[in-house]
Amino acid sequence: MSLDLHLEADKHLTTVLLGHLLQGFPGAEQAPIPGGLQATFTSGLSLYSEEAGLEPEIRAEDRKGCDFAVGLRCYLRIKGPEPEGHSCLEDIRRLLETIVQHCETMFILSFQYESTLYWRDADGLHAA
Repeated sequence: MSLDLHLEADKHLTTVLLGHLLQGFPGAEQAPIPGGLQATFTSGLSLYSEEAGLEPEIRAEDRKGCDFAVGLRCYLRIKGPEPEGHSCLEDIRRLLETIVQHCETMFILSFQYESTLYWRDADGLHAA
């Protein structure tokens, strides 16, 4: 079984910046791909990002009041059982906190674009 999460961020978060942030992220291994980035984490979490193309609108249904043009889409997949001592959800939380510390981007993280789990607006990072 796998769960798909979607991070939609404004133009302040780029593939280059995300790659830079992942370089110092414990347990993350990344590989550049044309127009994007792939990464895997010890927890089993995988990440694929791409610069937003022709569709800059937020796809998440529950926008939590956010309204921005999407500059980067990032797909996160939680797959299978986690190795002992590792947590995909903890890796996601730490990744979002790292992004917040190093970038002014606004974003929404949703479960299959339906349920918003985290978002960052002018007031900071929020969890549902």
